[in-house]
Amino acid sequence: MTPFSRLRLQFPVGWQTIYIGWLGLGRLCCWPERTGEFPPLLSRDEVAAYAAERLAAADDSAEMELIVALFSLDFRSEPRETITDYLARLASLEPSDPSRELRKWRLVFLEELLEGISADPLYGLIALTEFWQLWGCPSDSPHEVQGRESTLTPADYYSEENFRKLLARHKDWLEREKRELSAEKGQ
Repeated sequence: MTPFSRLRLQFPVGWQTIYIGWLGLGRLCCWPERTGEFPPLLSRDEVAAYAAERLAAADDSAEMELIVALFSLDFRSEPRETITDYLARLASLEPSDPSRELRKWRLVFLEELLEGISADPLYGLIALTEFWQLWGCPSDSPHEVQGRESTLTPADYYSEENFRKLLARHKDWLEREKRELSAEKGQ
């Protein structure tokens, strides 16, 4: 299952969600100076499929016109910036919070990571650290980095016990984040 499919199963999706996913981490708040290094969080095919769904259900003439214009492009060969422009305009039609939509993406990518994380404490903790670094080390992260937020020695930090503790903290964080994002559905 793709991250976008997972996201759609859990949360309402709008043009802002699509726009944030299309921008990818390099274009978002995390690493704006490194735009070329990060791919989008969803594919061109996923954007086209979502646009087709919205076109079939659209009742807003501005949205319809933009979707039709988007479909006039060749999704396979069109420069990303052209598609980005259309998605930005579509996203501006919806009153949604970009930071909230980014949190949805972050949540599904963390779920995916935790499902396949190494059982080895060293590799598992490295994977968690790399994940949060990609997301810009947000202040609400449940992760603890050895030597920065922790006074644990390397031996204690990379222990099985600490790894289990951090995995439990991440799972609790995911549940809270899901509840929070689900409670905000009406906003």
